[in-house]
Amino acid sequence: MDGSSFTFVSLIEQVGTISQNDYRKVIKVVKPIEIEIEDKRIEIVPDDSFTIDCKISFDNKVIGEQNFIFSENQTCFEKDISKARTFGFIKDLDLLHKIGLGKGVSLENSIGLDEEGVVNKDGLRYADEFVRHKVLDCIGDLYLAGARLQGRVKSFKGGHAMNNKILRKLFSNPSAYVLIDPSKRLAAA
Repeated sequence: MDGSSFTFVSLIEQVGTISQNDYRKVIKVVKPIEIEIEDKRIEIVPDDSFTIDCKISFDNKVIGEQNFIFSENQTCFEKDISKARTFGFIKDLDLLHKIGLGKGVSLENSIGLDEEGVVNKDGLRYADEFVRHKVLDCIGDLYLAGARLQGRVKSFKGGHAMNNKILRKLFSNPSAYVLIDPSKRLAAA
């Protein structure tokens, strides 16, 4: 594992996929919802597809501000997202270990940063790999909803906690979404 999803993508490609005689459930966002905490913000608005518009801003000369838009209809997940690795600052590693986190972190599975820049000998896989990994995280977090999301996600300085909060807010507002389950419509016909 290298901190990206490419290993999973490669393994799925090796074994292949099978078309199923069933339709996927969709969570269609019908009303905008948003969460804002300090300088972080995430919102989901109605849209005809699943799109993530992600912007990050770090006080670090290598990362700085980056923006990436993922659209399931336009962006190739395998080529543009799946290889983006998680990242962290070398100065934070001791603290993470002291509180029981980051136990498996290494430069083989993460991008390490110090004051000078990227520590990894091979550098970055994408010039904007940091924001692409945030998009990858967002995709994974939102798929924990149990169905494909139909809506446009706009994230500024987001992360796992913000993604979790927006899903919780969405599901606590039944008027903000519709669960489309094609199998129930077919069974009723």
